[in-house]
Amino acid sequence: MNLIRTVLLCLVALITFFIGSILTILISFFYFPKDKVFIFQRAAIVWARLLVWISGIPINVYGRENIPLNEPLILVSNHQGMADILIALAILPVRFRFIIKKELFSVPIFGWYLRKSGYIPVDRGTRKGALDMFVLSKEVLEKGESILIFPEGTRSPDGKLQEFKRGSMFLAIKNKVRVLPLAISGSFGIMPKKSYIIHSVPVQIKIGKPVSLKQYGKDSDKANEEVYRIIKEML
Repeated sequence: MNLIRTVLLCLVALITFFIGSILTILISFFYFPKDKVFIFQRAAIVWARLLVWISGIPINVYGRENIPLNEPLILVSNHQGMADILIALAILPVRFRFIIKKELFSVPIFGWYLRKSGYIPVDRGTRKGALDMFVLSKEVLEKGESILIFPEGTRSPDGKLQEFKRGSMFLAIKNKVRVLPLAISGSFGIMPKKSYIIHSVPVQIKIGKPVSLKQYGKDSDKANEEVYRIIKEML
């Protein structure tokens, strides 16, 4: 049953992605010539909600009232599985962009869509890559949009919270914006790392209250520890 669900969902995802991309291009050209990024982002949200609905994955969200809608934020989430990205797109009511590893921007068609959506590439292996990411992120925040990061750097191999990469909170500190902690539980069971079978298991998302990191000054390591502690307690 899970194998059949996986095959069907993948087919639906591919078909709707291609059809949706064509429609999005047409709509952005004729109706949103000045903000093409917005329409590509909205299309991604619709696509994510469609796939979550078709998958039959029950999602319970707690703490929506903690999301401020009038300020840019750094959304910080643990990363249990591939479904986390779709889930975040489907349930978060704020306009945000992902920071995504640079390699994914080279994937045919998918990488093109990432660029059109204004998502931010990061090359963690070079100083220039980190600097370029910071410059692009600053521009996004100045526009009033939020940014979502997975400070663990990759999906958890066992579903447990991994250590945050050093400097993960530097973006929030440097740009003087608050952090919104997110704790996702259960998504590891949807498609565990190194697995390609989709399981319909319940997912719980807790949204914490915004956190100011002003008291840490330039000490991003201490800020890392605090946000890590908050998310761990929420899980």
